[in-house]
Amino acid sequence: MHAPRKNPAHDAEATVSGGFLFGEDETGPAERQVLSYAEILTRLSALIQSCEGCEQVAVIGITRLDALDTDGCNWSSSVVLDPAGVPPEVYAIAYASVVAIARASWNLS
Repeated sequence: MHAPRKNPAHDAEATVSGGFLFGEDETGPAERQVLSYAEILTRLSALIQSCEGCEQVAVIGITRLDALDTDGCNWSSSVVLDPAGVPPEVYAIAYASVVAIARASWNLS
């Protein structure tokens, strides 16, 4: 005889829960930090400067969006940089990854 099938929602040994797939679940996106204009510039600059070859690069401007974008961010991914003589091929990768991470976490107050 076979054991009765357990309801997968209540089966502690189940490997599939149905509520999580590829990093998405029912809780939705994480809460964004709301930061001042100056704080976002400071933090973006610090993140970019932590990347090799970008120690002197600074973010000197960001643009507020009129409405939240599809990701829920209220500032543009196009930021104004002071490259301090660093060639674009050096800072471009740092810029792209830093801005993407920051826009997923921070909103402009």
